Amino acid sequence: MIANLLARSREELDYVRAIRRELHRFPEVGTDLPRTRALVLRELGKLNLSVREDVGGGIVADLHGQKGSSRIALRADMDALPIQEESGLEFASEISGQSHMCGHDAHTAMLLGAARLASGRGRTSHAGIRFLFQPNEEFQPGGAKAMTEAGCLDDVSEVYGLHVWPGQPTGWFGTRQGPLMARPDVFSITLTGKGGHASAPHQCIDPILAGSHLVAALQGIVSRRVAPHDRAVLSVTRFQAGSSYNIIPDTAFLQGTVRTLDEGTGDLVQTEMQRLVSGLAASMNVRAELDYQRGYPVVVNDAPSTDRAVKVLRGISDNVDAGIEPVMAGEDFSYYLNKVPGCFIFMGCGHCGADGRGGLHNACFNLDEDCLTWGVAALVGLALQKA
Repeated sequence: MIANLLARSREELDYVRAIRRELHRFPEVGTDLPRTRALVLRELGKLNLSVREDVGGGIVADLHGQKGSSRIALRADMDALPIQEESGLEFASEISGQSHMCGHDAHTAMLLGAARLASGRGRTSHAGIRFLFQPNEEFQPGGAKAMTEAGCLDDVSEVYGLHVWPGQPTGWFGTRQGPLMARPDVFSITLTGKGGHASAPHQCIDPILAGSHLVAALQGIVSRRVAPHDRAVLSVTRFQAGSSYNIIPDTAFLQGTVRTLDEGTGDLVQTEMQRLVSGLAASMNVRAELDYQRGYPVVVNDAPSTDRAVKVLRGISDNVDAGIEPVMAGEDFSYYLNKVPGCFIFMGCGHCGADGRGGLHNACFNLDEDCLTWGVAALVGLALQKA
């Protein structure tokens, strides 16, 4: 059954490609996705599914299996990014400042293709399948949290998701047991001193000097407080201060992110950052305010579910890596995995230049549309593994 899926999925390629391109031309951001939702509901309405239009802001469709059978959930995110597309594609975004530069149009199209393929097998020949179409993966608090709280995983035994991965060839799949993606925290620090003339710094309290010391000192948290066998990234990505060469400003603003693969490590970094910011403020006579926002939980793949997923994927492809390195990006798929066992999987989609242009969240992102065939086959295989 699994070996035949790729051939059957190829029969759906024209459909899935057309859906992907329609979504790509009209991207929508966040939770406000009226056109995207209408397309998904239009296509689901053509199938023999039980559809709920608003479960925590998302769409849930059920294909019922044999009585007493397990139900496996498959998820696709629907939202785009606030990026102006520069791909030059003939079906490029027609919405200014918005584009599908993370591949969510492909995810949604593949899940619709999987629903078509699975529903064509007959209602009693497989386990139940729940199709989850989720808004707002890109921005906190994330659509998965609201959908999970609304019961989208009630009566579900396992959950699976795919994400396109540029830089790997079409037909490649990668995943791992345990931590796969990081908790992406965000911090902002406001330093307030006393401004004045740049020629008389002794009469001022310089927040730029304090901020400069702070940027360097923050790196000591990762190098000296986090255990070497744990992983953590702390990046200061914004430093804004001043308005002229001859004025010491009153304030400086720093912002950045912390990425960790363990909840305890994330909590440690947050605690140490607060201690360091408070101590440096006292030593340099500035007032410091730290705003620390915890991101999505760590994506942790269930070991038995991952083993089953790898078995399915190896029935489809001979290019499956079951031990990839963890990725320090975040994903709200973690909320599903905190509710039921499951596995998140990356799938190659080609097209990524050596300079990084064409990668995820890049204005020139694009994918090899043949990967859609592999994604549909993988999703259906994961859902039917217990058939």
